[in-house]
Amino acid sequence: MSKIIPPEHILHILSRLEARGFDAWCVGGCVRDALLCRRPSDWDIATSALPEETRGCFPELKVLDTGIAYGTVTILFPEGPVEVTTFRVDGEYTGHRRPLKVSFSRNIREDLARRDFTVNAMAYHPKRGLLDPFGGRGDLRAQILRCVGEPSRRFDEDALRILRAARFSAALGFGIEDGTLRAALESLGLIKSLSGERVREELTKLLCAPGAGAALEKYAGIVLAALPELPALPGPEDAPPSLVPRWAALLRDICPETARGLLIRLRFSNREITEIIRLIRQLPLTPKGMSLAQRLDRAGLTVRDLAVSGGDLIRLGYAPGPGLGAALDSLLTGVISGGLQNRREVLLRYALENM
Repeated sequence: MSKIIPPEHILHILSRLEARGFDAWCVGGCVRDALLCRRPSDWDIATSALPEETRGCFPELKVLDTGIAYGTVTILFPEGPVEVTTFRVDGEYTGHRRPLKVSFSRNIREDLARRDFTVNAMAYHPKRGLLDPFGGRGDLRAQILRCVGEPSRRFDEDALRILRAARFSAALGFGIEDGTLRAALESLGLIKSLSGERVREELTKLLCAPGAGAALEKYAGIVLAALPELPALPGPEDAPPSLVPRWAALLRDICPETARGLLIRLRFSNREITEIIRLIRQLPLTPKGMSLAQRLDRAGLTVRDLAVSGGDLIRLGYAPGPGLGAALDSLLTGVISGGLQNRREVLLRYALENM
């Protein structure tokens, strides 16, 4: 497995926090991806510093309160935004989604213990090395997704973790460990407690992942629990792994009005719904004999292919978070539909006009 080498601005955050007497680690997906020899899309920091203490450590930089109730602030660097979150311990959960109370901690191990899967529950420090209290590195080698602690409890706390298991399977090409999968399937009824936005976000990430076809075939029950309007998963035709074509391909074998109702429930934008329905009407019914994996795993446009990045939009004035993601998705939809040229000046002007 790869050696972890955080970029310079991440090392600067760690050293600045520690110079002020706080503990700080790289955590979560960046550690996982670095160990897998993948380039992390972002680097998250966990620290013993409280949000206001973190802010005080970086007086020369802009710091946004992006998730202050959960201890998260976002530091804006020229290299891009970095989320820094206080170590925390979650109390009892409500509605199978959110903890009723969050307590901040000074202990990194307590923070890792509340996370979803072992491969996401590792921390790294350039001097202290890898902290892996739940065997995440071994599960990376075995290519399996295993819950931290008791799987049934993890899914009861947050039903979104059921969809995340399928999504990470698609993104990483990993299988779901037997006990974790059994608990997920036994907990499918909890998915109905999730908001449409959350279901949409997770399934869009799944559909756009490299291994989407294989994951959908293997874990169809999980997806169908989130999309009860579908009698079965259809076999989409070749489509680029981006939001509009993927959803159109997934919904192509149900009537457009049923698809429209599903998209409204998932709170897609009016523009996205119009474009998806337009594509559904253009697609023929799924031909027989062609696997879902063959049709979904074809390369095509993604947000990363855009001539602008999230950092560009932040410099325009967008705040990190769901709104930024929605803006990038809107640009991608415009490029795919032909309404926008994939040129930097065109996309920046459109983004500025639609802030």
